[in-house]
Amino acid sequence: MKKVILLSLLGAMMGLQVQAQVNPQKGYVITNDNDTIYGTIDYRSEKKCANECSFLPDGATEYKTYLPGEISGYRFADNGVFYVTKTFAVEGKEKTFFAEYLLQGGVSLFRYEEAGVDYYFFIGEDGKVATVKDDGSYSKPVTDEYTKINQAAQKRKALSEVSQVFAESKKALRDLWQKDVNAKNLTQITHDYDMEYCTSSGDCVMFRYNEKATRAISVKLLIKAGLSFGSNKLSGYINTWGGTSDGITMNTTVPEFGIGADFSFPRLNRHLSVQVMALMGRWSMSDDTYYPTGQPVSLKYWDLGLLVGPTYSFMPKSKISPILRGGFVADIPLYIQKQRFGNFAFDQDINPAIQCYGFYIGGGVDIAIKKHVLRLTAEYRWSTSLNKEVDISRLGISAEFGL
Repeated sequence: MKKVILLSLLGAMMGLQVQAQVNPQKGYVITNDNDTIYGTIDYRSEKKCANECSFLPDGATEYKTYLPGEISGYRFADNGVFYVTKTFAVEGKEKTFFAEYLLQGGVSLFRYEEAGVDYYFFIGEDGKVATVKDDGSYSKPVTDEYTKINQAAQKRKALSEVSQVFAESKKALRDLWQKDVNAKNLTQITHDYDMEYCTSSGDCVMFRYNEKATRAISVKLLIKAGLSFGSNKLSGYINTWGGTSDGITMNTTVPEFGIGADFSFPRLNRHLSVQVMALMGRWSMSDDTYYPTGQPVSLKYWDLGLLVGPTYSFMPKSKISPILRGGFVADIPLYIQKQRFGNFAFDQDINPAIQCYGFYIGGGVDIAIKKHVLRLTAEYRWSTSLNKEVDISRLGISAEFGL
């Protein structure tokens, strides 16, 4: 029954994921006649954004897909990422695609990603194009001197064209050599150069205002505290004659605290994230009805809980959003203290290490507090040990704060 519940939950969440394949973001397209049409854009992977624009005009009911050249460009709202139709040489072949417009100025800057390689295109005042290719080969950390020399040679070759563009500025050349090659640094270097040497070309405009919004993966640190009503269902000991002693179920209130991380993927699906959490809970239980003499059976331990699973947010851009989550859990009892456990399998020398595996399901709300998130949830967890010594279950409430 518990497996059916878990599979049903995960199936429902996957169904929600399928329905949310479109990642709608407000924005606009610019036609080849320079008209602006406002609506909703499907914000997906770098590859998707470079090859097509799926657009739903305001008031329309169906998305229309534009290819590079069919429109001048498109941009996401609130100073979001800006893509324009451009034709550049990539690995010696002319290609037309939607390039990310990073900077407009005397020297303008565009970015394109293909097969994990970043290409940066600089267009100078004379219209000439300089290309920087970043495949990561000259930016990996190394320790041996021979590899450092090779990397320096590779970087010098990669920056040879753009160095001619910035030849007037010693500062720009120094920054190119000393700083990592990425969109943020190259945009700032080009901006500084334009402001000093290209003042006659008009305003210098940065389009990459929100570096965070362009990330493929976003990570939040989570701090969690909660309180649960929990139970341990202990199996009886099977003796050498095949007889089994009676089992017992003991209940208690379990305080928990822990730390973890929430991994979201805004470029793929803004509703879905994956949570990884480590929790510590204190169990203290006793029962004085098991033995006729009234002598109590007692069990105390710290439980290390490891949780991994998806979280689905229904309204991720709202101040308050309902959430649904579930996944797999491992429970590992530590520092076990027990009394009068001779009748239980939990106590046998053949099972000295107890490890339990199962699932968790829950729901609640996310409350946005400036750049942070307060998550309030109710959750059910169940796990069982591999040798069936004990079933651990709990139903509780918790609060998580995402940094």
